[in-house]
Amino acid sequence: MIGNIGRAEWRVEHDPATGRRLTRLTDGRSNSYPLYYFVSSVTPDGRYFVCHSERSGAVQLYRVDLATGQIGQLTDGHTKDAGWAVWCEWHLDGIYNHLSAIHPQSGEVWYFQGGEIRATEVASFANRLVTRLPAGRMPIGQAAFSPNGHWFGYVHADEQEYRTLLAERERETSAGRFDWDRDHHDRFRNAIGATLAVVDTATGETRTVHAADYHFHHVLFVDDETILINHPRGVAGMWSIKLDGSEIRHLRPAGAPGAHGAAVNHQVVTARGVAYEAVGPGPNATRQTWFGMFHPETGRWEEAPLPTKGYAHVGFDPAGVFGFIENAGARHEILTVHAAAAPDGPLQLSLLRTLSSPDHNDQRHHAHPALSPDRRTLYFTDWSPDGFAQVCALDVADLVAAAVPAV
Repeated sequence: MIGNIGRAEWRVEHDPATGRRLTRLTDGRSNSYPLYYFVSSVTPDGRYFVCHSERSGAVQLYRVDLATGQIGQLTDGHTKDAGWAVWCEWHLDGIYNHLSAIHPQSGEVWYFQGGEIRATEVASFANRLVTRLPAGRMPIGQAAFSPNGHWFGYVHADEQEYRTLLAERERETSAGRFDWDRDHHDRFRNAIGATLAVVDTATGETRTVHAADYHFHHVLFVDDETILINHPRGVAGMWSIKLDGSEIRHLRPAGAPGAHGAAVNHQVVTARGVAYEAVGPGPNATRQTWFGMFHPETGRWEEAPLPTKGYAHVGFDPAGVFGFIENAGARHEILTVHAAAAPDGPLQLSLLRTLSSPDHNDQRHHAHPALSPDRRTLYFTDWSPDGFAQVCALDVADLVAAAVPAV
């Protein structure tokens, strides 16, 4: 029930390899994980950390009081099969997971429940209906607020068509007839349309920004008037659009000069620009990942190769200065990224944390590392000894203070 407050679960330990102070904010025999790492999980006043937890048997949002460790329930949703099925477990009930965001001024967390957008004030637990999705529609992508808090952007699709497509993909995958590398774009993404919408946070009024005949996700705001989205039709990458639906731009496409044939996979908006990793072909049929910074005001970017063969996620530093990645390779790790030792050489990496979770699994078990707004603490997901995802906090204040941009 919304407003229920439980005991603190946190415990402090020290990383065996680095000696760094690590606090496990959640514990128990259920999965807990932050909001999707493109947006902050910390309330504007720095008092609460908002996370998902499956402790009730369904996905709900909870707050962790960063002063006391006490855990309070923020949602009480009962939507069937509400998991983010594109890249995560579909058959999770509760609220739609991975799609929530915290308002940058009010401290409310907005989330999706059935056909509703609802908001809970994290400090007081006050809950309200914001607005309803258009009839027959469901949310399908990560949502975000504009920096000024005026707009809430999200993606929706036809619910019946989308659930039918997911069920078909599930059957085809089980039968060995759906290959993710071969079929994801053509047979899944291009088979269902998606609509980008924004909600006026003052009035609750919703308006359509863009309707496409293919699936896209990951809404972010570059500024108060510009939205950044994954992916263009048929390929990985990022594109932007103005609130009025104008100026659609494919940013740093894989075929652009200097892009090495590598397509952007994940990106985060920082004070320096859009930090990203891009993936393309490497020597001898290997995978090559590039770590870069895109500047929306000029359309220029700088990037350099990473000396790793794993599946990488760029980390989120709000300032865009401290470079780090999650890397799922021979080991599952969080690595800091440093400037190349020689011109045109690969970037340098240092171990920050070896993870207990598997090297690649659904989104609930990805590390998705992100710095706190004050840039002193690195939040990420890792497994407890029982094998459940839990929210962890690592003290990195000294590293951040000494950091210089890798690119």
